[in-house]
Amino acid sequence: MWLRSKKEFMKKFGKRVKMFRLLTNLTQEQLAEKCDCSAQTISGIETGYSFPSSNILFKLAEILEVSPAEFFKFEADNLTSYLIKAYDEGFIKL
Repeated sequence: MWLRSKKEFMKKFGKRVKMFRLLTNLTQEQLAEKCDCSAQTISGIETGYSFPSSNILFKLAEILEVSPAEFFKFEADNLTSYLIKAYDEGFIKL
């Protein structure tokens, strides 16, 4: 998959983080507390506004119980978008 820009990369990465957070039934605030960062940091990562430091990246992977590489598997992006939309619209309850 070819990414056209850094912004697109960051948005896709953020979607993956959000999906794994939702699958572990954590709020942004809860995840932030476990990562020793702010909820604004988590929000920024999930929206593609910012990218985590390596320290936070590895904390996210540990807390969300995934390999750090899972955040970069963008070929699953359609499924990620579908799951997030279904959750946001109340079709999926975790």
